[in-house]
Amino acid sequence: MKYYFFILLFCFSAVIHTQNKTDKQIIIDSLINIVDTYNDNFEKIRVLTSNAGQFRYSKDSRVLIDKAIKISKTYEGEKLYANSYYSLGNYFFYNNELDSAEVYLNKSISYVKDETMPFLRASNLMTKSGIYRKKGNIPLALATMLNSKRALDKIDTLTLDEKQRRKFKGESSVLNNSLANYYNQMEEFDKASDYYAKAYLASLALKSYVNAGIIISNRGELLLNQGQYSKALKLYEEGKILKEKGKAPMRFIMSSLLNIGNTQSKLRNFKEALINLNAAHDYYEKAGIIENLTISKNFRGNLYYETNNYNLAIEDCSNAKNLAISSGNLELTSEACKCLSKAYKSLGEFDKALENYELLTKTNDSIFNENNIKKQTQQEMQYEFNKTQELNTLKFEAKEKESTLYSYLAILGLILALVLGFFFYRNKKTNIQLAKQKALLETTIDEKNVLLKETHHRVKNSFQIVSSLLYLQSENVEDIKAKTAIKEAENRVRSMVLVHQKLYNKDELVGINTKEYISDLIKDISESHQFHSNLIAFNLNIEPHVLDIETITPLGLILNELIINTMKHAFVDSMKNPKIEIDFTNINNDMVLKVSDNGKGFDGEIKQTSFGISLMKALSKTLKANLEYHSEINKGTSAILTIKKFKLLS
Repeated sequence: MKYYFFILLFCFSAVIHTQNKTDKQIIIDSLINIVDTYNDNFEKIRVLTSNAGQFRYSKDSRVLIDKAIKISKTYEGEKLYANSYYSLGNYFFYNNELDSAEVYLNKSISYVKDETMPFLRASNLMTKSGIYRKKGNIPLALATMLNSKRALDKIDTLTLDEKQRRKFKGESSVLNNSLANYYNQMEEFDKASDYYAKAYLASLALKSYVNAGIIISNRGELLLNQGQYSKALKLYEEGKILKEKGKAPMRFIMSSLLNIGNTQSKLRNFKEALINLNAAHDYYEKAGIIENLTISKNFRGNLYYETNNYNLAIEDCSNAKNLAISSGNLELTSEACKCLSKAYKSLGEFDKALENYELLTKTNDSIFNENNIKKQTQQEMQYEFNKTQELNTLKFEAKEKESTLYSYLAILGLILALVLGFFFYRNKKTNIQLAKQKALLETTIDEKNVLLKETHHRVKNSFQIVSSLLYLQSENVEDIKAKTAIKEAENRVRSMVLVHQKLYNKDELVGINTKEYISDLIKDISESHQFHSNLIAFNLNIEPHVLDIETITPLGLILNELIINTMKHAFVDSMKNPKIEIDFTNINNDMVLKVSDNGKGFDGEIKQTSFGISLMKALSKTLKANLEYHSEINKGTSAILTIKKFKLLS
């Protein structure tokens, strides 16, 4: 009879989002009255806590959890306390009271016995991982999630019944989706894609359409982060269909609308995007779901910025910033500051733009600093090491039992086993020593790579701040010559920013691909001189070589000067089809850079008095290079840089 009541109440909770507060309270009161008729105390707690989850741990569900806690304290028992405190921890987590959530999850774990509660430890650790992620401690969040996976991996599935096996597959699916989210956030897209695929297929196999919809939507976010907006929109729409098929709560449907609206905005379909974002925003505001409300304000603020409604953008993103700071969410604080910096800059309020840009940089450094990157690597290595050690232990135990069994066969077999064991021990000791040395070398290399990568990241950020300050200064300078000089300095800094950006974003930390770097540098110069570059065609013939940073940095500065000089002096306003050709080749063991134009040309020698010419001359000396000019009136000019000193990595 009690299971009949439970099923009936589950149906009520599935449509709870359509009920008003009075109806919801009636359902909760009825549930409590029914639970009081049960004889099994654990069944009482299971029904109470599972229905609290069905209510998505809303404020009204607190009375169910309090009832479960009261039963636990009355009858006492590790299983009762473990489940009750886990539910209370989830309640605080979903209501963004993160410190309280961590306290009660720790209490729950203290009562967990893995023999009788095989899944509860992993579930607790998954929620704790979410707490650390919201607090911006990504290394601890990832470590906790990997420990949750380790707890699941230790479960012997052969001892589980059919219901428990289904729960195991569901827990594994949720965990793989969470791990994919972390790797997506860290821009390790290949790892994220693998975990999303595992989670999605498992959810479909279980016919868990709501979970499948959530996972495919998360995969859409991965494509969004990679700039594949059309593909991302398709996955978000598929996710919404799957959620509706699984009769998901309205909160989940609105999450899909929020992501669809944001993607439509990036595709510049602003009218439909604003409809979806407004719908999601109004729902979250009415429901009091602070985190999603903050996200919706950030998304809508960025839409207003893209449509030049800067005051509306500032209003939304300022509110989002206040909400994010008050809840301690560093990720959402960063997004809000980025929006505000752009909007204030567009309105000419450069002090406020710079203030938000500095907070953006500080927040990003808090999330992705050197220690975080190093800790993330260590946590992954530790997880794999622990897993390998446990497997080795199991294998060793199995082999030891097998040896004990065969030792009873005969004394001859025992002697043989001892001899074999001696050689096995000596070989194993040697292998362990070699493995330790290998692990030490790999750890040292990984640490150096992390430090080098972070160094490039910090240098890039420093150069970017200098470039931003030069830009802001140029906006306030009225003298044309001074403005031009500052702009040229900004271009030189940006050529060096590009070097460190390339090194930070690539696995190769000591070299730059010339084809990628020169192509991106030309694009950057073209975009920063739109009044010229809209008329000028660039033809590139760049051989792909990997050069070290000591070569590529002066090369980039020289190329920047040559192109800027050509754009400033080579063409007259009335000229048709202006063109600049850039060639970079390896000729007779020399690196040769050639910049040619079809401009007006000149007669005589290049003036040596300008700062740009002096800079190129000094940089050429560091490369032991020779810079020559060939020009004919009305036929154009060619500048040829022949480099003798360079380090070719591949």
